[in-house]
Formats: sequence, C-alpha cells, structure tokens
Amino acid sequence: MEVTIFTPAYNRGDTLSRLYESLKKQSNKSFQWVVVDDGSVDNTRDLIESWKKENILNIIYVYQENSGKMRAINRGVEFAEGEFFFIVDSDDYITEDAVETIISEGEKLPKNMGGMIFRKINIATGEITGKPYPQYSIDSTPIEIVYKLGIDGDKAEVFRTKYLREFPFKVYEGEKFVPEASVWIKIGEKYKMRYIDKGIYYFEYLEDGYTNNFLKLIKNNPRGFESYYSEMLKYNIPLKNKVKFFIRLLQSKYFKLVVGKR
Repeated sequence: MEVTIFTPAYNRGDTLSRLYESLKKQSNKSFQWVVVDDGSVDNTRDLIESWKKENILNIIYVYQENSGKMRAINRGVEFAEGEFFFIVDSDDYITEDAVETIISEGEKLPKNMGGMIFRKINIATGEITGKPYPQYSIDSTPIEIVYKLGIDGDKAEVFRTKYLREFPFKVYEGEKFVPEASVWIKIGEKYKMRYIDKGIYYFEYLEDGYTNNFLKLIKNNPRGFESYYSEMLKYNIPLKNKVKFFIRLLQSKYFKLVVGKR
C-alpha cells in the first residue's frame, strides 16, 4: 500500500524546507510526494529540483500557471499513484509516523469507506486542536460529525484517491477557489469516513491564509461559494447554521452580480 502526499505550493519557498525535512524523517517511506507549483515566482522550483537530485524521496513536480488550489488538487490527483491521497499544505508539516499511521489504519479500513480523518496539531502550542472524538475511531459523515457531534475545526483528511477522481473540484472561469468541504462532504456522505483520534499534522495560520481572508475570497470567487452554500442548505443541519449559510449565499449572489457588471 502506498500513500500520495500532495502539496499545492505558491510562493512558499520559505516554508517548504520544513515540510521536506518532516517527509525525510518518515518511519515508513512508502509514499510519493506530488507537488503542484501554482505559478510561484520565488525559489520553489529550484528547491524542489534540488531535492529531486538528492534522490531521497519519490518526488513529482508539476508546474501550472497560477489558477488556484482547487485546480492544483485536481491536477495532483492525475499524478497520484497511492491508494490514499493526503493533502499537506506547503506551510505545514507532518509527524514522523504519519505515513506509518495512515498505512496501518488504511489496511483495516473497509473497502467501501472513503478514507480517514485524523486530527491536527497547533505548531505554536503543540496541542491537538478541536474537540476530541468520542472514541479512538468512529465511522461517520462530515455533516454528522460537525452538526450532530459538535466536532468542528481543522482536521487532516486522507481520502482514497479513486474517490477524488470521482468527485473532482468544480472550478469556475475567472475564479480560483471553492471551499474544500464542497468535495469532502460529497465523498463522506456517499462512502462514509473513519475519524481517528490521533494528531498527525502540524499546522499554523498565516496572515495570508484562508481564515483571515474570507471576505476577499468570497468577493473573488462568488460562484464557487454560491454553489457550496446552496448545497449546504439542502442538509439537515441546525437552524442557526442554515441562517448563517443563507446569509453567505446572499453575499455570494451579490458579489456575483457585482463581478458580472465589471
């Protein structure tokens, strides 16, 4: 069994080395590292090429004109050879036993399940983030986990690669982003996921990250967000969440009109 570790990169030459070091330290080397460079203008290409020459890891480097993370993920899936696909952002890194854990748990995962959801560790504090899972492993769906069990927050998703091929990100001309949950929920609802109460992924929020730039994202990608919120309103979720998503939907429609008039 092999894992594909996928990293979308855009001008992260200053943080990629930390991820590379964590990959070299993996206790199980049964993985390939697919990096899709989303139009970087820094030293990202030179770094990756130098690491390929070291011949320590199986590295696939793909360059594309800047077109967003979702297109990068779709592209990365095309090059994936592993049974499981693990997205690790270029400013994060993973525990030394991450691949070993994925393979060990993956071997026990029923074939009709979509993948595994692990937990993340805050780099600054060293603490596992979010609410603990009710037990070490629980088979559930993204909707049930968040809206019935109250386990929200960042998680480390590992999907069967074939299901990411079945559910690629829908992208819109002139836009570069749609919420990742738009695909994660579809996969999890059809195939269910195994939630495993173990942290394997170190992360931090950067100033130019998703959380701190939400309004800018929805302004620049209104059709992607409109599609996402329209889908979310179809689910049986608490009223307060439906109200929030309805307001976001209206925002998306407004920005779509504004963009259309430019």
